[in-house]
Amino acid sequence: MELRNAYAIYICLAVVLVLVFLSFLKLHRKTAFSKGKKAVVPDYLAKDRYYKSRVMAYRFMKIITGIVCILSICVTSLLIARPYTKKMVVEEAYSRDIFLCMDISTSVDMLNEQLVSKLKGVVEDLSGERVGIVIFNTTPIILCPLTDDYEYVISVLDKVGEALEMRNKVYADYSILDNADYDEYAEYIMLDDYISSGTLVGNEKRGSSIIGDGLAATAYDFPDLKEDKDRVRIIIFTTDNDLQGDPLVTLDEAADICKENNIIVYGIGTEEMYDEFRDEMKAAVERTGGNFYMEEESGSMKQIVSDIDEQGRNLIKVEQHSVETEHPEYLVMTLTVSLACMYIFLKLSKR
Repeated sequence: MELRNAYAIYICLAVVLVLVFLSFLKLHRKTAFSKGKKAVVPDYLAKDRYYKSRVMAYRFMKIITGIVCILSICVTSLLIARPYTKKMVVEEAYSRDIFLCMDISTSVDMLNEQLVSKLKGVVEDLSGERVGIVIFNTTPIILCPLTDDYEYVISVLDKVGEALEMRNKVYADYSILDNADYDEYAEYIMLDDYISSGTLVGNEKRGSSIIGDGLAATAYDFPDLKEDKDRVRIIIFTTDNDLQGDPLVTLDEAADICKENNIIVYGIGTEEMYDEFRDEMKAAVERTGGNFYMEEESGSMKQIVSDIDEQGRNLIKVEQHSVETEHPEYLVMTLTVSLACMYIFLKLSKR
């Protein structure tokens, strides 16, 4: 244990020595009577057992009060000295940024709904990593920027999952909307807008499911690509790779952008993918150092997410640093008890 203000101890010692010295002088010095009236205690009273016990009790209380007073001074000096302990700590944190990039066109809704439900469990186990969500159709938008506020990320995933579930139900049975009341219909519109608004900008001219633009935009959404090269950057990319528009960036060009910036892409395809789309996507993501998955080949979506989670970890040990912790609790408690005892002893000595 160390002290921040060690000088307080030396001041305390000086004060205590002075008090002890003065007490010693008072005990061994006969003071001359100067005021009041002298009272003679008869011999029989001085020999009385009760009188002697009261005198002894008074002297005892006086001595104890003096000792407690000195103890209080010592404790107060320790509080002023501010004792603390120093501990060396080595922090470990996962230095990783993860973007979930989802093709939000309706043909990928079922895959995305399953993925979202599993990703919530992964996010809950993260520590020190940042997570973001990008959705795209014609145009990519950031639904959730990179953040380590995992509660917020999970709330966004919950909202996306709710919207996808609602949309899947409606597309499976349109009569749901025909039989819906005003509130139910309004809820459907609100949820659909949550995952559609902004993603169809320019749809009339450019078409939809523009895969390369979505992946390239997500790559450039990572901050400090050139400055912070130690962070692992991952994109979990879900799409059926069924291009229905005019891209600014092809899928191969987007994969090259990711590779140049050390971004690993893990692709997840749908069951209905054409072989040529699957082969193109597989080649593109593997060029970045990632893997390609298809739900029916992996056995379960949970296993896909688990594999990505394990392969993408990059443990970085932070430099050692000291943590200083003060401990005033016991000293304050001791001082409080000492002052209470002084009050009690003074009261008892006057009885």
